[in-house]
Amino acid sequence: MKLIVKRAYGKPWSKMLKDGSLIGREELEVLGRIMVESVVEEAKKDFAKQGGRRTAPGKPEGIPGTRFPTHKTRIRPEFFDSFDYEIVGKKTVAITSTWPWIDQITEGRRPFKMTWLTRAKGVNAVPIVTHGGTVVIRMAPLTTADAWIHPGFARHTFIQRGIRKAKKKAAQEVSKTIAAKLSKGNPLR
Repeated sequence: MKLIVKRAYGKPWSKMLKDGSLIGREELEVLGRIMVESVVEEAKKDFAKQGGRRTAPGKPEGIPGTRFPTHKTRIRPEFFDSFDYEIVGKKTVAITSTWPWIDQITEGRRPFKMTWLTRAKGVNAVPIVTHGGTVVIRMAPLTTADAWIHPGFARHTFIQRGIRKAKKKAAQEVSKTIAAKLSKGNPLR
């Protein structure tokens, strides 16, 4: 399922162009591609800032990484591959993601009780994979009052930063495509 994470409207982008040209579908495609590249680049920077691995136990969750220390990169490539763009209407580019918890990562979330992981809800044992890769079986709490507390999610702004940085690069690229169109003649005739 694709979730629209952020939208960018074409009209403000056309104001960035020196000749004030209107942006068409081809230019919106260029904007979308550049925005996705910038968002992924900023997300990778955030992942590097958190140490290039999963968040430490007890700390709010950050950019998803692999659990296993023997994994070569420790990056979850499916997280970065989850980003894409789509054209909405005639003048809007939307950044989308198929990552199920993207809204939690971008908006953040306070710690919360995991009431669904209790014996009262029918869960007896919970397998937990440690950072070392071993599996530990823990018994679930008896009641929802004693439920384990999830540490929450840290709020990340890599999407906003990526779009902001994409504006400069995209203005140059879109100017090139418009100049190429205009060199072929007046497109309005």
